[in-house]
Amino acid sequence: MSRNFLIGAYQKLQQRLRHGDFHSGEDALNDAFCQLWAGPYDPASATEGEKLLSTATHRRQISIWRKERTHPQISLDNTNIVQSPPDTDAQETFQQIKLLIENQLTPLQKEILTRHDINDETYKQIAESLKMQEAAVRMQLSRARNIIRETYKKTKK
Repeated sequence: MSRNFLIGAYQKLQQRLRHGDFHSGEDALNDAFCQLWAGPYDPASATEGEKLLSTATHRRQISIWRKERTHPQISLDNTNIVQSPPDTDAQETFQQIKLLIENQLTPLQKEILTRHDINDETYKQIAESLKMQEAAVRMQLSRARNIIRETYKKTKK
């Protein structure tokens, strides 16, 4: 098998993105392609390569969109530029969230959160290895995120 299918899918999706002004879409495509190329993925057909890359691009685009929504940036053309918080604040926030994960989540929720958000495993992969339904994995991840979010909000008040 060859990675030519992945390259072909990349070129096809890149052409689609160039027909509009979708810079973040192209960024998502590039990120997804690099992630797939470095991973163990080796599609067996052009269709499989396109589906794989489309799914990875879609997920990356959602991540970019969420980041832009929660941390808006102002264009460099404007005079006001959003300043990033100092590293000490980021480190403190990271440590607080890490403690929340350790103290508030069940072992199953910790495992699912780590495998999905850090190791970038799919719901299907996690469900198969834990012998669970995909819907149950999604539900556990959603509950874990809600627990972290709500507990963190309470500590900030």
